[in-house]
Amino acid sequence: MPERQIEGKGFTVKESKFDFFFGRVTSNTKNLRRSSDNLENLNILGIDEAADGRERLLEIFQEGLNAPEIQKGRKLTKYGLNISRKVEVSYGEVEGAIVVRYFYPNGDLSVKPQVTSIVVLIYK
Repeated sequence: MPERQIEGKGFTVKESKFDFFFGRVTSNTKNLRRSSDNLENLNILGIDEAADGRERLLEIFQEGLNAPEIQKGRKLTKYGLNISRKVEVSYGEVEGAIVVRYFYPNGDLSVKPQVTSIVVLIYK
C-alpha cells in the first residue's frame, strides 16, 4: 500500500516526514540526532506539533515555494532535481529560518514538488 501523501497548496509531502520533523525517527544514530534536532529547533521557533505545528509547517512549505533559493541549493540526481529554499521564521525574540528541500521528479519544474527534508536554523 503506497504511503499517504498530504496535498499542500502547490506541493506534496509524505505523511511519514512529520515523524522525522517532530523527533520520532530512531532508525540509526544519524537520523535519531537529526530528528531530535528538528524537534528541538522547531520548538524554539514556537512550532509544536500538539499546537497546530503540522499546519504551521504546511504554511511554511507553501511560503517556501516563492522563497529565495539558498546558495548552491540545487542538486540534480538521476531521479530529479532538488531545490532548497529558505523561509525566515521568528517567534518572540527568537529569529531563525527553515530551509525546505523540494524534489522535482525528472527535473520537471512544471509538476508539484515533494517536500523531502527541512533544516531548522536558529540565529544567535
